[in-house]
Amino acid sequence: MIGIHRTCLKMWIGAVMLTTASAFAEPPEPPEPPPTNGAQGTQLHGTDRFESINIPLASVEPSAPPAGVTCAPAKALALGGRVAALQGCSGGSPPVTSRFLEGPALVGTSFRAPFEGRSVKLVITDARCHVPIKGPSKPNCTPEEILDGTAYWEYSVTASTNDGTTMPLCPLGSGFALPVPNAWSAGGALLPNPDYFTFACTPKNEGTDELPFFVGGGVIAKCIDWGYPPWAGAYTPDLALKFHQLCTRMAMADYCGEGRSNTLDGTPLFFMGVQNAIAISTNGRLPKWLGKDNGYSLEAVWKMSACGDVRPLCLGKTRWDSLPLEATCVNRALDLHERTQPCEDVDMGALAGTTLLVSYSLFIDHALVSFRANGTSFVTTSAVTVDLKTHSWGPDVSAYGLDLDGNGVADVSPFVPMRMEGPLLSAKLPDEILKRMGKLITPLYRCSDGLGHYLLTNNSACDPRQGYTRLVVNGDRGIEGYLYSAVDTTSTGQRRPLKLWHHPTLGLFATSTEAPDGYTFVRDLGYLPSVGQLPGRDL
Repeated sequence: MIGIHRTCLKMWIGAVMLTTASAFAEPPEPPEPPPTNGAQGTQLHGTDRFESINIPLASVEPSAPPAGVTCAPAKALALGGRVAALQGCSGGSPPVTSRFLEGPALVGTSFRAPFEGRSVKLVITDARCHVPIKGPSKPNCTPEEILDGTAYWEYSVTASTNDGTTMPLCPLGSGFALPVPNAWSAGGALLPNPDYFTFACTPKNEGTDELPFFVGGGVIAKCIDWGYPPWAGAYTPDLALKFHQLCTRMAMADYCGEGRSNTLDGTPLFFMGVQNAIAISTNGRLPKWLGKDNGYSLEAVWKMSACGDVRPLCLGKTRWDSLPLEATCVNRALDLHERTQPCEDVDMGALAGTTLLVSYSLFIDHALVSFRANGTSFVTTSAVTVDLKTHSWGPDVSAYGLDLDGNGVADVSPFVPMRMEGPLLSAKLPDEILKRMGKLITPLYRCSDGLGHYLLTNNSACDPRQGYTRLVVNGDRGIEGYLYSAVDTTSTGQRRPLKLWHHPTLGLFATSTEAPDGYTFVRDLGYLPSVGQLPGRDL
């Protein structure tokens, strides 16, 4: 095996394991699911502490049989969206020869999974019929619906560690989880393995059908409901696995394929397959915006490489301009198929027949970048643009330029980029999110004195004694974006304070997370969110 790329080797092993399922000739690809409204997430399973666990089916321990019945050790099976336990039995009146446990009959059944060098015990405490997040259907989980795959049981599960602590496996969202076959790597890769399954927590939609806002849960469950489960149904087994992996990477905005999210939980998403993407294209080029008031910006085209890695073919221009560098590509550089051109310039017609997904996002976070001129004058803003031909990725922000007039072209300016401060909640947060976050966030106002000096502050009057007034860009009322107004004391270090500084001699202001030379501290303005953090915890 010397010389085989590690990722290719992984996919070769997976292919061997799927040989039986893929041995027959594949029928023509069916029509893809229609374009879908959804919301991005930051976790695969939505279990917080237990994201890394894979559950051995062999660890099943069913509830006690009826009085007078003796049963052999149980065997568990995971198939499609189902998990069930089977036992051979004897005794009882009338005689019981076997037990088949699924749905409510699984309540009391436990599994044990490796966890942090020890193990965690998972106990099913309740069962109900899963209500999909997409569509009006409310199945009843009749035997016919279960058999034909139009309905699934979901389960409430507790997790108990060796130290005796017991907690809900799904701390947010619906509180229930779907059983999903196969295992997952720590880097978010789907690992076909018939001996394992996982629990995928389901989210709770606290928004509307038109503008969903999903709290809690994980992207695995979302992708299942969006029409991309990791098992055969509308697609062959191999194609179903590919679409599911594409979907989970897309839903987490996992641009580097490392299992690390580059979005904020609940970010509204609109996505489609290649057939629908070509249908909305003009001369093969995707539109830059979609939706009401062109609110959704082209985010990415997601494609699987020959070795099975999922990464974007490209990013949209707006995503490049708004993308924070925090929490991205820890172990490798951002490796796009199309490195120096945005998705708007890619010919979708040439990709007909390719297995891919196209995503549009209502971005709720933007990159906040500090610029400096003449060593003492500063401006901190999310009104930036990126030169893709010179962008080297990582901490280098030299490819960023000011775009204070909002025309998508770098301003002619003495200011040069200094530092990426982090993500900032967008000034265009949807009304549903603004309503829910309420007093937990505070606006930042973009101000100027008309003399080339700038101020970013939480004072809506822009410190008028200094001659500053709000600087409006594209009708945004001079609001740069939103900060958290208080730090989450349970997530120490996950949010950094953004501070206002003042130069006592020059009378100039600076807004940054670090003190500029010669400037003195004025006040804390609020806290920057962390990429991958869950605003849903604050709602």
